[in-house]
Amino acid sequence: MDLAVDIGGTKTFVAAFDEDSLVPREVSQFPTEPHKGFEDFLRRLTETGKELLGGEQPRIWAISTAGAVDNDGNVLWSPNLAWKNLPLKQTASRFFGDRGFVENDCNAAAYAEAWIRGSKNLAYVTVSTGIGMGLVLEGKVYRGSHYAAGEIGHTIVEEEGPLCSCGRRGCLQAVSSGRGLENLIWSLTGERLSCEEIFEKAKIKFEPYSKVVSRGAKVLARFLTNIVDALDVEVLVLGGGLTKNEFYRNALVEYLQRNYYATPGKKISVELSKVQPNPGAVGALLLSRRRFGGIV
Repeated sequence: MDLAVDIGGTKTFVAAFDEDSLVPREVSQFPTEPHKGFEDFLRRLTETGKELLGGEQPRIWAISTAGAVDNDGNVLWSPNLAWKNLPLKQTASRFFGDRGFVENDCNAAAYAEAWIRGSKNLAYVTVSTGIGMGLVLEGKVYRGSHYAAGEIGHTIVEEEGPLCSCGRRGCLQAVSSGRGLENLIWSLTGERLSCEEIFEKAKIKFEPYSKVVSRGAKVLARFLTNIVDALDVEVLVLGGGLTKNEFYRNALVEYLQRNYYATPGKKISVELSKVQPNPGAVGALLLSRRRFGGIV
């Protein structure tokens, strides 16, 4: 069997696949809890992987993770995980073997979404604990000169705005992500509320919750409108927990469809993720199978 993993800031998804399938045979999930240290995380990951595989080594394995990842599978920097210069592929190979691949989670998800749609130019944006983007341009994953293409969560949208996990102020993530919204509400009201609780209050126009959510959605929508126009992609895919909330998602889509630069014949398709159960894990598995000759 093949093993695929998606490491997020909040939770880690693990799945075992038959070698000719993209539908997992077994799945599991556990809290990432990066504050406990990488060794503790690795122990829990390997235990989960071995359990799903019945104690066997995977034929091929793949990991998608938050953060910038180089061609050798090193996590160069992941603010949401507090990992820097981490040899993730080398370390995972000690437990799962050499036939493995590590990719940024949004890059992997973008590849999966483009693969399932047959699209050559696609942007995938995830809005959850943080905000990230993956790009497939002319049919290939675009990683950039420093493996950090698509790190839109850490682009400044507001001078001297709220503090971000990367240490700077006014980043998109600090204004529009799940953690960003929760931190903003805490700073304004002293309440530690989940995003779900904030959305419920915002939906009934209760302040300051409605204002914080509407502002966050509008800032992100304006940013994505500029991305769509600058790259001229044909599909923008929305993923992550926040885009499943109708109130937040509708604000995004309505703004974008109303404001993108509509040259003759240009039409932008804004869609929710189609890849189940986890686009990052599936995309990384597709890329790993392509590299090692597996069935895609």
